[in-house]
This record gives sequence, structure tokens and C-alpha cells, in this order.
Amino acid sequence: MSDISSESPPTPSADIGVPDPGTAPTAPRRTSRLRRHPLVRVAAAVAGLALGWGAVQVATSLWASRHDNTPISSSAHAPSGALTVTGHGVTLTFPAGWVNVPTTPDKLGQFLRANAARFPQLRAALKNQLGNMQSMRDVAMVVDRLNASGAVTGSTNVVVAPGTAPPGQLLPHLKGLVARLGATHLHDSLTTFGKYAAVLVTYALPHLAGKPAEYGAQAYVHGPASTPVITVTTLNAANTTATLRRIAGTIKVS
Repeated sequence: MSDISSESPPTPSADIGVPDPGTAPTAPRRTSRLRRHPLVRVAAAVAGLALGWGAVQVATSLWASRHDNTPISSSAHAPSGALTVTGHGVTLTFPAGWVNVPTTPDKLGQFLRANAARFPQLRAALKNQLGNMQSMRDVAMVVDRLNASGAVTGSTNVVVAPGTAPPGQLLPHLKGLVARLGATHLHDSLTTFGKYAAVLVTYALPHLAGKPAEYGAQAYVHGPASTPVITVTTLNAANTTATLRRIAGTIKVS
């Protein structure tokens, strides 16, 4: 299976204000509030993070905005092979076959060296996947599903947005935001994951430059004091949504 990869679309502007159907003087104030809302800004960043897998850069440049080598996530395997990963106060459990990818230079280097023989394609796959992340500060975890050759067949990343908003308030903005990045077959709905209310957004990324179509699903989870945004991308539409539901259904937020 080919590594999951796509051409990097332009990063969207965080200004996604919706015209107010009321009088003209009130529209600028509403647009200004939307621009300042942290969840709207993070939604833009997360969409770019999820869809922008095209650029390949030197690994150390991914951490240009970091000032330390402190790992952002920790993980442990259960006897069943399931993987539990915790980062930025979010804990998720993944089925057997998923790997927690370190996101600091030292730990990533150790990880690549330790897995070079088992997954010979892993280095190129991870550079493709991580190459367009502009900042690792807000990323709670990156967890990949790998095949026998080290190709990425599924990927999950989690970003934690500060603050909360009722999921119903996010619906009018998220679908249009993802559409700006070239996604098609968009669908959004209210749902729950574990004990938390959430918005589910699904989409397709069209076939580009000889690469297969890709499918994404995002869960915007209404946590107690923050909004974890879980993004899953695979090469199969039905598998993407089912995988997100299985993973997000285990969420614990502290």
C-alpha cells in the first residue's frame, strides 16, 4: 500500500466569519468575535495539519518552534496488544498494530533507528506525514498504523484547543473550513464519543498527481475545559469513520 500522502493545500485563514442576517452594523462585531474565538483558530490549524501532508522537510526543522526535547506523549501496551497513549491531558486507546510516533528530535531519532530493520520505509513515510506541521506545540499525539514495509496505512493526530463551545455552535463553521482545503464529500453531524458530546466531520481528498484518494474524519470533542480535535486519515472511506469511532470512543480527558 502506498504511504498516505497528498499535495499540501494552502493553509486557510482563520477568518471564517459568517455574514449576519441582521442589520449591517452588527455583522462586523460578529465576524470579529469569530476571528478571536480560539476554537475557530484551532479548527483552521487542525484542518491544515490533517490535510497538509505533502511537503518533505528535514526532520529537525519540524521542531524549529520548540525549545526543548520533552516528549509530548507517553504510551503503554496492554497484554492484548492495544496501545494506550496520553498527551496534553487526553488519553486514547488504539487497536493492536498502531504505533505512537515520538515528536521530539531525540526520541524520533531513537525510534527510527530502533525500527529501521523492521520498517525500512518508515523514515520516508514519517517525513511525508510530518513535513508540513508548522508547529508541534499544540499536537498532543501522532499515532500511525503501519504495514509490514513501514508504509503508513492510517494516521491519527490529536490537537487540544483551549476553551470549549457547544458542538452545535461549531457546526456552521467546520464544514466550510474543510471545504476550503479542497476536500469533497463533506458531511458533519452531532454525536458523542464516550461521555462527551462532539461534532463529527468526514471528507475525501481527491486523487492528486498519481496518488490515491484519501479519506479523513475529525472529531471535535466537548471536554470539561478544552476541545480535543482527533483526526484520522486512511485510504478507505468506511474504514476511516469506523476507525475514528473506535479510537475516539475510548477518550478520557483530564
